[in-house]
Amino acid sequence: MLLLGAVVLPTRADQPFTFASTPGKLPKDVLPRHYAIELQPDLEKFTLRGSVVIDLEVLKPTREIILNAHDLEVTKATLLGANEIALKPRLNLGDQTVSFKLPQTLPPGAHRLALEFTGQIQEQAEGLFYVKYSAPSGKKVMLATQMEATDARRMFPCWDEPAFRATFELSVRLPEKFKAYSNMPIESESSVSDGTKGPRFATHLSTLNRIKFVTTPPMASYLVVLVAGELEEISGEAEGVQIRVITTEGKSEQGRYALGATQELLKYYDDYFGIKYPLPKLDQIAIPGGFSGAMENWGGITYNESVLLFDPKTSSEQTKRDVYVDIAHEMSHQWFGNLVTTAWWNNLWLNEGFATWMEVKATDHFNPGWQMLLGAASDKSAVMSGDAHHTTHPIQQAVDNESQADDAFDSITYQKGGAILRMLEDYLGPEAFRQGIHRYLSAHIYSSATTADLWSALERESGQPIHRICGGWTEQPGLPLLKINAACENGKQVVSLAQERFTVQDSRARPLEWEIPVTLATMQKSTATNAVETRRLLRKKSAKLTLADCGGILKANFGDTGYYRVLYSTNLFVKLRQNLNQLPAADRLNLLNDSWAMVEANRSSAADYFALVGALHNEHTLAIWDQILSTLYLIDALEQKQSGCAAFQAHACRLLQPEFKRLGWEPRAGESANDGLLRAKIISGLGQFGDQAVIAEARARFAKFVATPDSLSSDLRSTVLKIAGRYGDQAVHDQLHELALHTSSTEERQLYYSALAGALDPKLAAQTLAISLTDETVPQETTDLVIKVADSGEQPELAWDFARQHLHELLSKVDSSARNDFLPSIMSSFSDTARAEELETYVRKNVSGDALVKARETGEEIRFKAMLKQREIPVIDQWSKPTQPTNPK
Repeated sequence: MLLLGAVVLPTRADQPFTFASTPGKLPKDVLPRHYAIELQPDLEKFTLRGSVVIDLEVLKPTREIILNAHDLEVTKATLLGANEIALKPRLNLGDQTVSFKLPQTLPPGAHRLALEFTGQIQEQAEGLFYVKYSAPSGKKVMLATQMEATDARRMFPCWDEPAFRATFELSVRLPEKFKAYSNMPIESESSVSDGTKGPRFATHLSTLNRIKFVTTPPMASYLVVLVAGELEEISGEAEGVQIRVITTEGKSEQGRYALGATQELLKYYDDYFGIKYPLPKLDQIAIPGGFSGAMENWGGITYNESVLLFDPKTSSEQTKRDVYVDIAHEMSHQWFGNLVTTAWWNNLWLNEGFATWMEVKATDHFNPGWQMLLGAASDKSAVMSGDAHHTTHPIQQAVDNESQADDAFDSITYQKGGAILRMLEDYLGPEAFRQGIHRYLSAHIYSSATTADLWSALERESGQPIHRICGGWTEQPGLPLLKINAACENGKQVVSLAQERFTVQDSRARPLEWEIPVTLATMQKSTATNAVETRRLLRKKSAKLTLADCGGILKANFGDTGYYRVLYSTNLFVKLRQNLNQLPAADRLNLLNDSWAMVEANRSSAADYFALVGALHNEHTLAIWDQILSTLYLIDALEQKQSGCAAFQAHACRLLQPEFKRLGWEPRAGESANDGLLRAKIISGLGQFGDQAVIAEARARFAKFVATPDSLSSDLRSTVLKIAGRYGDQAVHDQLHELALHTSSTEERQLYYSALAGALDPKLAAQTLAISLTDETVPQETTDLVIKVADSGEQPELAWDFARQHLHELLSKVDSSARNDFLPSIMSSFSDTARAEELETYVRKNVSGDALVKARETGEEIRFKAMLKQREIPVIDQWSKPTQPTNPK
C-alpha cells in the first residue's frame, strides 16, 4: 500500500504494560498470590458466610494493607505467622475497600492474611446472586456469579483490579442435591454434618456437601465463577478438553447445538491463536435469569439461557445464529481477556473489541451462508452514527471509578473496536495480522497488556509503523470523512481525496486527522466482478492519485472494511446510483449507510437517500433490507403525532410489498435460511406500519397458536406475537400474560413479555408497567418492560412518568452495570429538545453524578432526533405522496 503525505497525530498516550504504572485505586506494594476461599451460602435467608486465606507478596515495607470489599462485613482479620496478629478492619464504603493498619512495619517477602466475612446474596447479577425459576419438579433456586467489572469484591475480599493476578482455590458448602461448577474441575467432595468445624467458622445444624475445586492458573478476580443448583449436563470432548453444557432440569438436550459449536470453535481457536486452550475443561452454563447476556469466566462461561440453548422445535433461525455468535464471542475471550488480560479498564477494548471482531470471523468461517460480514458492516455503521456526536469518546478512555468501568462496556468499545481491528487486518493481510496476534498473546501469557503491547506485536510481524498508524483510531474520538472527486485528464482518471472529521450537529468539534487505509475500485458498467483495486494509506489532509480508467465506476471503501464515511462529488454519486445493482452487496450496503449518514449530518437530504433506495432492483439481501427497515423505523418514530404519519406508513408498506409478495407467509421449497429471516423482518415491518391484511393474518395465526402451539413456525413466532400484542385488546393481553407466566423457556418468556410491552393501547401499557414492580419474573426482565413500553409500545410519556413515580423501587432491581443507563433508555424514544434537558436535570438531582454521562449521551440523541425531525420530515412527507416510485422492485 502506497503512502499519501503525512499526518501529525497526537503523542501516543498508551505505553507498554508495567505493573507499577498501571492505573488503579489500590496500592501496589502488596500483591495477592493465592486465595484459599471457603463459602457457605444460606439459601433460605440468602446470606453468605465465608473465609479466605490470602498468600501475599509484600514488595516494600508497609504499615497498611488495603484491598476491596463491598457489601461485606469482615468479622475477623488475622495476619498469620509465628505470632498471629489480630487486625481491625476499616471499611471505606465510597472506595469499596477494607483496610488494616498494622501494629508494626510489614517487611518485604511472603505473608498470609486470614479473613472471615459475611454478606448478602442478591437477586441482581452482582457478585454471587440467586435465581428463582420453575422446573418440572417444582419451584427452584440456584446460585450464580457475575463479577465483571468490579463485583468479585461482593463475594469475598480481594484485590479486585485486573492487573492483580493470583491463583484461586475455592471450596463451597451446599445442600447435598446441588451440583457446583467453577473455573476448574472438582478436586474432592465430602459431607460435613452437624457440629463440623470448618476452617475459621462452624456450620449450622444441617448436612452439607463440601465441594473443593482444583486451583486455577493465575488470573484476574473478575474471572472467578461459581454456579450451583439442581442442574444437569451433557458432555463431549475437543482437543483433549472436556466440554460440558450445564442447564436446569429438563433442558440439557437443548444444549446439543451449543455443545457442537463449542467443539468446532475450540479447535479453530487453538489453530488460529497457535496456543492451546490451557484448562482441562470448558463449561457452557445456562442461567434462567439474572442477566441478559453472557460472561467469559475462564473455564466456566455463563449465559442467560436464551442465548445458549436451542430447541429445534421452538427456537428460530435467528436464535440459532445468536447462540453461535455469542459462543464464538465468549470463547475467544478465553485467550483475549483471560489468558492475557487488559491491564486496566481504559483498555477494555482489547477484550471486547477483539471478541466482537473474532465472533464474526469465526462464525463466518463455519457458516458462510449467514453473511456475517454484511451484518458486521451494519453494526459498524450504527456505532459510526453515535461516534459522530460530540458525546462520543475515544476507544481508550479514562476510567477512574467503578461506575465508569461499567459505562465502558458500550458500542465504542465493542463495535468500533471490532471494526478497527477488521480494517487493520484488511490493511496488513490476514496472515501478518494473525502472526501479530500470536506474538502478542505469547509475550503476555498469564499476564496483562495494553494497546501499546498489541501494536508492538503487530508492528514486529508486519514491518508496518502500527503505533503511528493506529494511534489516531484508538486515542482520538470520532471518525473521518473522506471526500472524493475525480476528473478525466489525458485519458486518465485523476482522483482527489480530502479528509476531515465527520460530525453530526457538532459545530464545536475539534478538527482531527487520521491515517486512513483507503481502498478504491474502478469497475466497468456491465459488471462489478472485474473491479481493479487500488490501495492507499492517506497520511495527510488531502492527496491526488491517477487511475488508468476514465470511464469506469469509482467506488471508495471497496468491500466496506474501512471505518470512515465517504462523500462523493455529485457526478460520482450519480454514476454509482445508476450502476448500483452491479456493485457487490457489501458496497451497496455501504452506499446506503453512507447516504443516510449524510442526511444525518445535513450534507444531503432524505430525498437523495430514497432515490438511492429506489435504484435497487430485485434486492433480496438480508443486511440491505435491515438497513432500509432500520431507517424506516427511525423515520416512523419521528413521524409519531405528525400530520404526515399515516401517509409515510402507507408508503413504507408499498415499499415492502414487492418483497412480501415474493416471500409470502410460508417457506418456499429450497429457499435459503436468510429468506426465512427476511420474511419475518418484512412481515414485522408491515405490521409496524399498519398493513391491515398483515395485521389480520397475524391475529388469526396468534389465535390458532394459543389453541395449537405447534401451528406457528418458530421463525415467525416473534413477529406474530409482536403484531398481536401491538394491536391486541384486553383478551389478547391476558393471553400473552398467561403464556409468559407458565412457560419454562426463558426464550419464550422474553418473547411474550416483549409482546405485552408493545401494546399501543395506553390502558394495556399501564398494566404492563405494573408488572415491573412485581417479582413474577427475574428483575432484569421486569425492569426491561418499562424501557420496552416507552420504545416498542410508543408510550414514552407514560413510561417516564411511571419511572419517576417508582424510581427507587425500579433502580433497586437493576444491577450496577445497567443502572446508569436505565432512565436514559426510557427517555431515548423522545424526539423533543425539552426532554433532553429534563432528563439531564432529573438524573443530576435524583440519581448520581456518575449517571450523567449516559444521560448526556441520550440527551444528545434526543436533540439530534428533534433536529432531524424538524429538517427532514417535510422532505419525507413529500416523498411519501402516492405519486412517488415504490422501489426496490
